[in-house]
Amino acid sequence: MIGLTGAIGVGKSSVLAAFALRGYPALSADAVVHDLYHQSAVRDQIEDHFGADVITTDGDVDRAALARRCFGDSVALTWLEQLLHPLVAEQLSNWVSQQAEGDNPPALVVYESPLLYEAGQTDRFDRVLVVTAPEAVRRKRLEQRGGLERIAEREARLWSPERREAAADDVLDNGGTQQELQEAVDGYIARYAEW
Repeated sequence: MIGLTGAIGVGKSSVLAAFALRGYPALSADAVVHDLYHQSAVRDQIEDHFGADVITTDGDVDRAALARRCFGDSVALTWLEQLLHPLVAEQLSNWVSQQAEGDNPPALVVYESPLLYEAGQTDRFDRVLVVTAPEAVRRKRLEQRGGLERIAEREARLWSPERREAAADDVLDNGGTQQELQEAVDGYIARYAEW
């Protein structure tokens, strides 16, 4: 199992999609959290702790409002992480078990999480793949999706790129074109799908 991580704006989702394009099961921690927010037990605990202002009029968790409440408030963020991290780990274990079932389990499964190192999750994986991209490329991507505000605050919670890369089993540069990315992922698959 491959653990995929990297700094904000390096294009982790694009790398995950490149593995999925080749038929390898791929799961994002963000997608798991999104699904958890739809579970009534999780939603109710969040509402009880933070109040109704983090719940939309449709009764869903308002992710933007919740982010505003948690970023810059280490106590609130710690509470949320303590709620979500065990649930995410359980979902990951269930997903991995499902992939292993059947007559022809995949040679690789890939799980993407921005907090792989920070949450102490790396021991679950056979290899950790860190995605990188030049700073100018990262900033352009973040500008395009309106994510430059509060970036320093968000990154302050993460390992530095240098520390992350030093700890990685493998590093993949995602600073080029989509075709170059797919070629890099294909090369990675060729190296490790048969190990």
